[in-house]
Amino acid sequence: MPLASVNATSVERPARDLLADYATHLALTGRGNSAYTSAARSFLRHWPVPPDWADQPLAERLRAGPQLRPFLSFLMIHGWLQPGYDYLVSRKLSGFWRDIVASPLEADMARFREGAEAIGYTPIQSLRVASQSVGRLLIQSGGHLDDLTLRDFDELIDACRQRTHSTAEVGRTTGAR
Repeated sequence: MPLASVNATSVERPARDLLADYATHLALTGRGNSAYTSAARSFLRHWPVPPDWADQPLAERLRAGPQLRPFLSFLMIHGWLQPGYDYLVSRKLSGFWRDIVASPLEADMARFREGAEAIGYTPIQSLRVASQSVGRLLIQSGGHLDDLTLRDFDELIDACRQRTHSTAEVGRTTGAR
């Protein structure tokens, strides 16, 4: 059974529904353990309205441990959380392709890849572009492929530039090359 999703204007659901949907998602993707469930419960105790988490400073959002990241991915992929482009360009979305199965993003991602391959991208190139750029655009916009605007792309580009600048600054101050 497909999991429910929402957009930013939808009515909020109780935490217990999110936990049940998350358990279904973990089972569907062949994962899960008590640490994941415990981290999700703890997150929802602190942020019963998941979008409130995105209001935290980037450094705080990046502190999310490995047990919480699958739940954050679930929330993002199913439209419950737009974490900010600053977060999205600072994190690898390691389980992206596994996580989008039966999600609101799955059809758009397949459609993008088909289009990219039709104009000459190799399958691996379309996979990389889709997960590294288009997936992030869809997560943050909360919409579908047809809803993306130039502003969405500009915001992602700005976040990438800021990330590059801040990474370069850290390298200069620490002597890293």
